[in-house]
Amino acid sequence: MSIVQALRVKPLHSYILTRFNRKNFANDSTKTSATAASASAGSAQAPSPSAFTITGKPNISVPPDPVKVTLQKPDMDLLVDTSTIKRQVVVDQITKAISFDNIPGPISLRIIHRIWGMLPVISTQITGGAIQYLLAVGSLLSWSGNMALFKRFFDHYGPVVRLHGPLGGDIVMVSRPEHVAAVFKNEGPYPIRSSLDSVEKYRLHYRKLRHSGPFLMFGPEWEKFRKSVEQPLPLLIARQYDKIDDTCDKFIMRIASIRNRQEEVPGTFQKEIYKWCLECMCLVTLDKRLGFLDPCGLSSTSDPGVLLDGLIKATKAIQRCEYGLHLWQFFPTPAWKSLVENCDSIDNVLSKYVHRIQALIKEKKEGDTTSKETTCLMENVLLKPGIMVEDAMTILLDMMLIGINAMTHTVAFMLYHLARNPRCQVKLYNEISRQPSKLSKDALAAMPYLQACIKETLRLKPPIPLLGRILQNDLSVYNYHIPRGTYLLMVTSLSSWREEYFEDAHKFMPERWLTPVDDMQVFASIPFGYGAKACLGKELAEMQIGVLITKILRNFKIEYLYGDINSTNKLWAAPNKKLRFRFAERV
Repeated sequence: MSIVQALRVKPLHSYILTRFNRKNFANDSTKTSATAASASAGSAQAPSPSAFTITGKPNISVPPDPVKVTLQKPDMDLLVDTSTIKRQVVVDQITKAISFDNIPGPISLRIIHRIWGMLPVISTQITGGAIQYLLAVGSLLSWSGNMALFKRFFDHYGPVVRLHGPLGGDIVMVSRPEHVAAVFKNEGPYPIRSSLDSVEKYRLHYRKLRHSGPFLMFGPEWEKFRKSVEQPLPLLIARQYDKIDDTCDKFIMRIASIRNRQEEVPGTFQKEIYKWCLECMCLVTLDKRLGFLDPCGLSSTSDPGVLLDGLIKATKAIQRCEYGLHLWQFFPTPAWKSLVENCDSIDNVLSKYVHRIQALIKEKKEGDTTSKETTCLMENVLLKPGIMVEDAMTILLDMMLIGINAMTHTVAFMLYHLARNPRCQVKLYNEISRQPSKLSKDALAAMPYLQACIKETLRLKPPIPLLGRILQNDLSVYNYHIPRGTYLLMVTSLSSWREEYFEDAHKFMPERWLTPVDDMQVFASIPFGYGAKACLGKELAEMQIGVLITKILRNFKIEYLYGDINSTNKLWAAPNKKLRFRFAERV
């Protein structure tokens, strides 16, 4: 989620309070006020040590004995144990930190924030729309343009920047690896990240589903969903490896067949990568070949044709809904109608295969089948207690929408970087040529330069360049005290381009990953996230990309002659130019 998405019609504080118990945010201040009033009343009976809370600066004298301290009051002695002293130290540390209001940021947003309450709703929307337009200027051209805007913020205001949201919520931005690490290490067991509001509304309000899906959820229910995918995935990757390898062979044949006389692929090549990703995803999740790479092409009315068209259009509709004013919250805009129509068509196709898997599970339970081995991810998910078919469908659609877009763009950028860096391409080809033609999963993981090329591609072009969190605990960053409930945006793309962590940071240099990296370099490049909310599909994505790239380089030399390719800022970092690669056959 980007700043543009965060500065939206719905106030951020209302977003937070719908996900937290309001009492959780009010309890501390209520208890503090009550305790202060009790202390100032000077009643005849002293409170018990366990009930006393330090709220101001009482006259405390600390005797030589470290176990207790006497609080002087008229005609009374109050004993406070060492835990209270520790609590006093914590309070002192927080009060000495620079206050949240002192975090620097654009004055214009601060002014708008102050006068926002005096504006009617329509004026608020106009103001918010204007700011969103200014922040999105870079995205009209390329992601690098938007990064320049963020860089100017940090260069001018320092490593921690506060944006006074004109629509009621404050946004704090950080980009340095040590600050990103502090955010992740401050998370509880159920981190709260930004969500796709349009998808959430579609599922909870339009479809009336009981859950919004694993990517959008948090809390114990999210943990149950995550475990239903996390536990069986590594085993399924191993089982489906040969089928994925065969799918990559089919893609090589597809490349050879769509080239022109100059050995160039058409400008729609990104769609071809998309088809390959979908075929691999259906194998892992459904144990089904849908035929996306059929040499005869796809019929627009076939299941793979409808699914491909629906996913591409749904992705565009979500991007349109999440950027700009969220008018779809009030009435059905064209973008919202497109989202509903295409998500419905995707659901209609996928539900047929999920119901078939459910029927297969029933047959296994009722029959005498000797095989209890599960064949795909959806079968594993449906076998989990408490998981319904609609839950499995949301898991599947999240993997399709998010995983396939991220993997498609990563493959595209890796081909581009190898084409523009012939030295790296030759070095990788030499490593591949020393391996047997049929690579095993373990052999693939043991190819250091291949893994380094994947990491370097993800460093330069992370699939999701911004990571958002809503703080569940108070946090101190760069000596600024940031209260819980604040929306914090981690501009991870900037940290991965910092010269102090990566020499010649803007160059494609896979060699930098061949030696051990320190902790700060790890947090300087986290394309799959970190911690409890890290991407579950990391191993699957890296395996599929590795298999495909090795097969492409065995068969072709890659060239690209049409200038630089940057990435767009539309939720995912996608190439901003057509992928007109030249695949020259190796002799």
